[in-house]
Amino acid sequence: MRYIALIVILLLPFRIGAQTALSAEEQNRILERIEQSSSAMISMNCSFTQIKKMKMLKGDMQSSGVMFFCKPDRLRWQYDSPYKYVFILNGGKVKMESSSSSQSIDVKHNKMFRQIADIMLGSITGGGLKNSPDFNVEIYKDGTAYFARLLPKKKEIRQIYERIDICFNPSLTMVSSVRMKEKTGDETIVKLLNVKTNGALDDKVFDTL
Repeated sequence: MRYIALIVILLLPFRIGAQTALSAEEQNRILERIEQSSSAMISMNCSFTQIKKMKMLKGDMQSSGVMFFCKPDRLRWQYDSPYKYVFILNGGKVKMESSSSSQSIDVKHNKMFRQIADIMLGSITGGGLKNSPDFNVEIYKDGTAYFARLLPKKKEIRQIYERIDICFNPSLTMVSSVRMKEKTGDETIVKLLNVKTNGALDDKVFDTL
């Protein structure tokens, strides 16, 4: 479970204002568009700012860094401020590295870790929401944008998350932010900046050796 605590701070969120629930027909239409956009995305890189809200702390924890993603399952989440920390997912391998330590994990032998890694990838691309085996998905409209509310089906995921809200830009071409509400009441708020899609990425970015 200590690895899960590290992953929780990596996932993406946003301000939700007036919410309008969509009909079943509208939800299916939006999910189809999201799946199409997700399928067309091969790679993505951006910078980010993050705020971690914890009930046990009076102030918020703020950090920033860069992210790289490449299909089907390669991800680099790198914190540059106020500390150095890198999380790399490459297929079935995970590497976590700080200024003082480095650790590699075989995700294939850790079911919970694999599930959390899948959530991370799905949150970034918005893919796999339709007929998801892990979540009940509800689509809402917030102003001109849309967001998907994911309610965990599996017991082990429900033990960690109350819900995950994935927000999309008005054109539904990409995820703009994600909000993760934990069972403890803590939240993670991350804003993606300067997003670039389908550009060439150096394989060394995802090196887990």
